[in-house]
Order: sequence, then structure tokens, then C-alpha cells
Amino acid sequence: MISPGSFIAQLGEMGTVGLLISLVVLFVVAFKLLEMVMQTVLVAALSGGFYAALAYYIPGIGFSVNSLLFFTFLGGSLYTGYHLLSQGYSIAKLIISLPVKMVKSLVKLSRNTLQSFREMKEDRTGSEEK
Repeated sequence: MISPGSFIAQLGEMGTVGLLISLVVLFVVAFKLLEMVMQTVLVAALSGGFYAALAYYIPGIGFSVNSLLFFTFLGGSLYTGYHLLSQGYSIAKLIISLPVKMVKSLVKLSRNTLQSFREMKEDRTGSEEK
């Protein structure tokens, strides 16, 4: 039997905390992945339903299982491609903005440092003249 005090002491170890954080991150990633899979399945089902409605309401189009599967596969594939491209765009936008922010902060830091050096120089020359 583990006493509550020893359990809390074991929890305080760095390895245990790291494992708990990793477990939480794993659950978040798995939830996001499951959400994307369910959205893809929904879009694929709607694509198949679109073909079925098209074949039912337009007399010139015959219904076939191969065409239904093709529409389903095409809808799911296009949605997955769109989702991956939009995620890639947002990640690329973030990655590109980081160096720009770093350069801006370095320029601001150098301006502030240069301004403080100028003020110190003016203070020295002003006190020497008196």
C-alpha cells in the first residue's frame, strides 16, 4: 500500500512530471487528429450523398457504386489536401514572422542602446563645460 505522502513525493520527481506532461500533449494531439479524421469522414459522406442526389434528380446520370466511391474518395481527398495546405500555410506564416519579429526587436534594442549612449555622451560633455 502506497501512502499519500510517498505518492506525492514520487509525483514530484522530474521524470514523472515529464511523463504526465507528455501524456497530456499526447491526448491533445490525438483529439485534434480524431477531429480531423471525423471531419474528413463527414465531407466524404456528403460527397457521396451529393453524387447519389445528382444521380437521383438528373435522369441522364446513372447510379453506380464505382462512381459513388469515386465521389466519396475525391471529396475526402480534396478536403484532406485543403486542410493540410491551410495548416501548412498557417505554420509557414508563423515561422516567417518569427525572424521578422526578432529583427524588429534587435533594431529597437540597438536604437535604445545608441540613444542611451548619446545621452551619456551629452551628459559628460555638458558637465565638463561647466
